[in-house]
Amino acid sequence: MTCELLTYQPKRKYKTIAVYNTTPYKNGLFISSSLAKNLEGQRERIKKKLASAMLIDGGVGQGKTTLAVHCVDYHNKLEGLPEMKLDLKDHPQLAMGGEDFTKKFRECHDLKLPAIIYDEGGDFSKRGSLTKFNAMLNRMFETYRGFKIMVIICLPNFNMLDSALFDNKIPRMLLNLRNRDKYGNYWGYSLSQMNWIRYWFDKLPKGAKHKCYSKCMANFHGQFKNLSPEREKALDRISTKGKKELLKKQEITLSGLITFSQIATKIGRSSDWTRKNIYKLKVKEARKIGQLKYFKEEVIEQLNNVLDNKRKYGIGT
Repeated sequence: MTCELLTYQPKRKYKTIAVYNTTPYKNGLFISSSLAKNLEGQRERIKKKLASAMLIDGGVGQGKTTLAVHCVDYHNKLEGLPEMKLDLKDHPQLAMGGEDFTKKFRECHDLKLPAIIYDEGGDFSKRGSLTKFNAMLNRMFETYRGFKIMVIICLPNFNMLDSALFDNKIPRMLLNLRNRDKYGNYWGYSLSQMNWIRYWFDKLPKGAKHKCYSKCMANFHGQFKNLSPEREKALDRISTKGKKELLKKQEITLSGLITFSQIATKIGRSSDWTRKNIYKLKVKEARKIGQLKYFKEEVIEQLNNVLDNKRKYGIGT
């Protein structure tokens, strides 16, 4: 089977009448056969230890994460595994944000799971976050091929990704979602077509950049259905939790609170030294999210005073 995208051309034109429900299509899946065939091709590519990332982009409410879940389910099926877990406390194949992605990727490798979803989930609200994520992806894909894991990345616009990823031919398939009504619609593009879309994205004026997709012919297109009500609710709970955690972190950043490691960097000391002396000073954290403790910036001045006193009296720092 070819590792490139398979072009899908219907034999006749007809008006598609689909009901946006949880009933599978005639192929027994919740995605059209055009996508299923291309997922099989990408799976064969990954088994040959060739890097392969799949991109899903589109506006809010177009069903990016829903389609990503269907794709992971199909990858699991090809490996004889059950549908991906969507338990609030246990969903190794769904990462909400960059930090979660690194941890879940290793978990998927340990559990021998064939695919993982990276859901942007507001991660790129700042330019610095996008730069950091692109750097992480580039580093990861340098050593990732042997893991044989399909990475599915959900983004508002795939042009947010770094050019180095495309230069290294890592993204192999783009699914652009639009015109969602009773069912979701996707248009599939190969790496070659993605590069042309990126070309037109740069050429078109600011207000017309969304037309870059229409400048290139899709390799295939199709539809997908919704998740079952139970799985949809489970996915929504995970997504809501991820967004709440992101809002908390943004609130902390705006409040000027910092972690042990950030304090250590600012004073030029190890995390162990910093932690030990903060406890000696009996400084209480201002906030705690999960296992991370956050402190007011005044603690930096207190620790600098400790260092000054040690230097003054010739005590090792």
